[in-house]
Amino acid sequence: MKKLIVTFILLAIIGLIYMNYEKIIRFSMYNIIYKEDFVRGDANQYKKDNDWLFVQKIDNFSPNNKQDILNIFYTGLNNGWDEFTFFCPEEYKNCTTDVEEITDNSTLLSNINNYISTFNSYNVINVNINSFGRVNIKVDKLYDNDNISIITKKIDEIYNEITTEEMSDYDKIKVFHNYIINRTTYDEERSSQIKEGGITSLKHPSNLAYGPLFTGKAICGGYTDVMALFLDKLNLPNYKISSAKHIWNFVYIDGSWKHLDLTWDDPVLSNGENTLTYTFFLLSTNELREKADGQHDYSTEIFIEAK
Repeated sequence: MKKLIVTFILLAIIGLIYMNYEKIIRFSMYNIIYKEDFVRGDANQYKKDNDWLFVQKIDNFSPNNKQDILNIFYTGLNNGWDEFTFFCPEEYKNCTTDVEEITDNSTLLSNINNYISTFNSYNVINVNINSFGRVNIKVDKLYDNDNISIITKKIDEIYNEITTEEMSDYDKIKVFHNYIINRTTYDEERSSQIKEGGITSLKHPSNLAYGPLFTGKAICGGYTDVMALFLDKLNLPNYKISSAKHIWNFVYIDGSWKHLDLTWDDPVLSNGENTLTYTFFLLSTNELREKADGQHDYSTEIFIEAK
């Protein structure tokens, strides 16, 4: 009789283990095997403290919905982490599918990139999802420490040279706008290479802030990055807005959001000469829409402050 009872208990235990096999494995993975992966360091010095209407900072890295996943990506990138990991909860059945949809959408990831500091922006982002719901993100950043050091030093030098304490934020933005445009020409060669889908020349790093600061060449990415760094120096809330064809700055100043586009304020005339304009200098959203140029059409579902 005792043997039957023991056998029954053993069978019951085995049955329970079998029925809860996946839960046991997931518990072990999360609490033992992958435990160290979820230990996260402090954010770096370039972290922005802003929450936006599209993405917000998040402390809980256990997502319950797609918005939580977007917020996790934003938080990790905004914190400047080179690698971070989260785990899809068992009750969130579509979690890994939602992660895959987000990571397969390069435009969406790029738009999240627009909300973070230029110095934390990624060049390549690699996402690995295993069968137990572990999501690991590795970030290859666009700017390395050497570039950050010399760019920061140069912007500080320019700031001290062209601004005074008495100047308003508006005036400081204007003199920096003029400084960059007067010393920079649009990199037509690189732009043409990008449009043709070929390998872009490394002759000028014109897609980065380094270009307008040191080589005098820029495409829209370079103009936008360097202005974003200056706006950060002024401690003004700002991010980058991108369309299918273009990217520019968006800044909160004097109580309202304004668009700022150095690329289009630095046109090349038909005779080959460069000039400086204020056509796209601190425009309201309505003023920008009135331009109807086909280059500044963007998603108001993503850049919600710019509705």
